[in-house]
Amino acid sequence: MHPDQWRPRLSRRLITAMMEAMTSTGRQRVRDDRENSTVEQRLIEAVTRGEVLDLAGLAISAAVIRDLLRGRLGGDADPHGLRLRGARIDGRVDLENVTSDLALELHECVLPGGVDLRNAALRSVALVGCRISAAPGDVPVDATRLAARTLSLEGSTVDGTVRLLAARLGTLDCGGARLRNPDGPAVDADGMQVEQSVFLRDGFSAVSASERGTVRLLGATVGGQLNCGGTRLENTVGPALNADNLSVKQNVLLRNGFKATSAGEQGTIRLIGAHVGSLSWGGARLTNAAGPALDADGLVVDGNAFLDDGFTASAVSGAATIRLPGARIGGVLDCGGAHLANTAGPALDAGALQITHDLILANGFTATAAGDDAVLLLTGTHVGGALYLDTDGLTGAAPALVDLDGLTYTGLPRPAAAERWLTLLRSHTPGYAAHAYQQLAAAYRTVGHDRDARAVLIAQRRDHLARAGLTWSERAWGHITGATLGYGWQPWRALLLLLATLAAAVTLSVVAAHHNGLAAKPTPPTTLPAGGKAVACSTIDQVGVGLDLGTPLIKTGARDRCQPTDTTMGQLVTVAGWVLQLLAWTFATLFIAGFTSAVRKT
Repeated sequence: MHPDQWRPRLSRRLITAMMEAMTSTGRQRVRDDRENSTVEQRLIEAVTRGEVLDLAGLAISAAVIRDLLRGRLGGDADPHGLRLRGARIDGRVDLENVTSDLALELHECVLPGGVDLRNAALRSVALVGCRISAAPGDVPVDATRLAARTLSLEGSTVDGTVRLLAARLGTLDCGGARLRNPDGPAVDADGMQVEQSVFLRDGFSAVSASERGTVRLLGATVGGQLNCGGTRLENTVGPALNADNLSVKQNVLLRNGFKATSAGEQGTIRLIGAHVGSLSWGGARLTNAAGPALDADGLVVDGNAFLDDGFTASAVSGAATIRLPGARIGGVLDCGGAHLANTAGPALDAGALQITHDLILANGFTATAAGDDAVLLLTGTHVGGALYLDTDGLTGAAPALVDLDGLTYTGLPRPAAAERWLTLLRSHTPGYAAHAYQQLAAAYRTVGHDRDARAVLIAQRRDHLARAGLTWSERAWGHITGATLGYGWQPWRALLLLLATLAAAVTLSVVAAHHNGLAAKPTPPTTLPAGGKAVACSTIDQVGVGLDLGTPLIKTGARDRCQPTDTTMGQLVTVAGWVLQLLAWTFATLFIAGFTSAVRKT
């Protein structure tokens, strides 16, 4: 054939090939230049139309999903994105570093190779009702530094870790998901940032055996709420929820049957240094077989903290079941109806806790503890509102039930019966604490109950003498002032004793005169009446001698006219007079000291 005859035929073939490349949708090719399978072609068409493709157990290559999200297959994709149901994804879905405006939705799919979302920027990712695992050495869901409006794992089952380190999400929804990892955390989300809310609720469960924690949210930031209603978390060696330095703007919800168990010394739930809007944990159950149930040193709560309505926490810890030292609560701490137990230490450690409003440890509140410490440690705690403390539900191995040293509150504590509180301070505290008595007395004085305030201060002095380790001389002086002055708060006692001394002196003088113990002085002194017998004193002089003996400083002049005789009775009057003078001076001095509060100040 002549060469010129090839030219038209070659041109026709070239034109035909170009037309097929421009118009055909049935001959798209993947990266390895293989023609797409029928299933993959159906997915490409579904993405173009915005439909959900239900494959009912058929397999599809993970590479197709990557190419679709990268825009390498098909025409213009519908805004609904890639939506697939019931498929088995062969291989690992590798979306590392992929940026796409398409949403990825996989419903009830099986992903034996897992998903790699590291450094990806996607519109949204939904892995709903899926079964996800990975090859040894891989992470089933690795979303480190993922940026997406929504990440959903609702109802999925994951064998391994869901890694969300430094991820930036609009919403994280893992409602109903079931996570299990025997070698590490089930959720590893340190440094994660979520603009709205995190949902680990509606039957969400996570089980692990990691000292790092089952669910890790260290340093994470949540702009909405952290909702763990109905969640179950388990860890056999470490925390169930490890959320130190967590920041949640709104509520942290652990209600509706929330349950967390652990056997680690770090605590079942850790919120050390966390900052949250409020806590709502009514009915939650926390258990730890080797440490605290809640460790929240330095926790900051902007609003209320509710550990009420059947909230239960049990621990085996020398530290405490619930640890809140140095925490700050901007509203109410309500533990009404809560049940705390510890078989190795205190039930509650709230030392230096700052509460803006009320502290409620009543309304069915119970706590049991073991060891030498008190059941409740409230040392240095500040309550800006009222204190509700019912000790009927407290049980401890030691006599001490509550350590109140340094506790401050506003108004009368409830219940307000002074005798009940005095029994608590005297018999059920670790040792003498002056501040606890002073705070209680000030509360009664503020509402005008001065009698109760004095009773509290008298009880304080008695407790001081009994348990403050004073010397014998200090205790002796204390007992003297207690008997004579009510420790300076009842100076009328010294006045009554002074009057009793005066009455005794007058009685002694009159009785002695009737038994020849007193006689009128002779005039002149050397002259005796006829017969050599002394003349009896007049009744007025007898009373005057008694007044002179029993009253300091005041003299009636009766002793110038009436004097003791040389008889035994007269000598008794002389000696008794010395004693009565000493007592009179003592009681008068004590009365003045008590009246001027000089004794009270010491």
